[in-house]
Amino acid sequence: MKKILFYLILFSNINVFGQCWSKLSAGDYHTLAINSNNGKLWAWGANYNGELGDGTVLVRSTPTLINSSSWLDVSCNGSFSLGIKNDGTLWAWGYNGAGELGNGTVIESHLPIQVGVNTNWVQVAAGGNHSAAIRLDGTLWTWGANSDGQLGDGTTVYKSIPTQIGTETTWLKIYAGAYNTFAIKQNGTLWAWGNNQYGELGDGTHLDKTVPTQIGTGTNWQSISAGTYFTDGIKTDGTLWNWGANLTTLLGDTPTQIGTGTSWQAVDCGANHSVAKKADGTIWAWGNNQYGALGTNNGVDSNIPLMVNITNVQFISCGAYHTLVIKNDNILWAWGNNVNNQFGNGSTANSLIPLAVACPASVGNTTFVKNEFRVFPNPVQDFLAILKPSDVEIQKIIITDLTGKKVTEQSGDLTSIDLTQLLPGMYYLQITFKGGTSLVKFIKQ
Repeated sequence: MKKILFYLILFSNINVFGQCWSKLSAGDYHTLAINSNNGKLWAWGANYNGELGDGTVLVRSTPTLINSSSWLDVSCNGSFSLGIKNDGTLWAWGYNGAGELGNGTVIESHLPIQVGVNTNWVQVAAGGNHSAAIRLDGTLWTWGANSDGQLGDGTTVYKSIPTQIGTETTWLKIYAGAYNTFAIKQNGTLWAWGNNQYGELGDGTHLDKTVPTQIGTGTNWQSISAGTYFTDGIKTDGTLWNWGANLTTLLGDTPTQIGTGTSWQAVDCGANHSVAKKADGTIWAWGNNQYGALGTNNGVDSNIPLMVNITNVQFISCGAYHTLVIKNDNILWAWGNNVNNQFGNGSTANSLIPLAVACPASVGNTTFVKNEFRVFPNPVQDFLAILKPSDVEIQKIIITDLTGKKVTEQSGDLTSIDLTQLLPGMYYLQITFKGGTSLVKFIKQ
């Protein structure tokens, strides 16, 4: 009887906290998340301008299903949201006073609406009131507010539809701050434009830039995140850097290394705090801690990274004054400000320490439809996990580019693939199993 009770408790925990999320984006006061099982889009938190996309302006205290399609990428900031479906189409919803939805109007939308007709979008970033995105061909596009030159088109004129920036086809990654924009090219160089009041662009000046401006001469930038008036970045050698200004201190007009560590993998900024992940899955936080966004069980600010009592983290995202992470088991944890239900735990209580957020049964369900395969994370940097029906045995996996040219082939009942050596781009995963073949699109970063 004790053994039966143990398994009942075990499976009960799996149902409540089971596989939930593969990716999320924390806006100032709302959250978007992609389900790890089926790629469906869920949202919760503030919804005053329809930024959740459920057709209402009602605040949601727990995850609410927004769209049953399979989603590739999501991004939210203030009061609007952006997302890319697995078919490469781009969608937007929420506030639109500056044209940040990209549909040619300034009318907000409470449901996701498609931006143009293109099907080759691969990455999108939501700024304060502007948007930026990259297409599969490596072109860069921006739209929305432009008072500080954050669109990068050489003007300060607002745009309500996506506008290509230059003619280059070598853009790899895009990041949008409150009033500025950052991008990394395929050669590892860093570029920035927009507001530069406190040196947050990192070019050694306090002058705004209306066109992409190269930051330094480095060719090893891996990722960037922008706070309100400061910026953090990680290089491919695992070093962590920042510049601009926090609440009390000018950090510098050019990138300055934080410490001497070389194991940093990811970083994200809130309004006035930062959270970074090391290769060992530990989380470190610094900056403003008024609402507990650092997760250090106190309200004391810190100007150095402090270790948070949580491990095995695979994904991080910061809201204005709160922090969300996904652990390796795909469970969501949250801490900091929760006044608008941005944790998704049915409460508005703040927390000074990480809290596990239970998955509603409708989200955490791990039952697969026969012959349905999913992969995560997507986009992927190193290892791609394959989720398959329990009664299906994989015989062979072939990766092809979009033209159908075979890149690699592996045999066996695989559950993950090492893609470390695969070049960045969009690919198809062709899965052969007894009874048929399944095709899944993924992006290698």
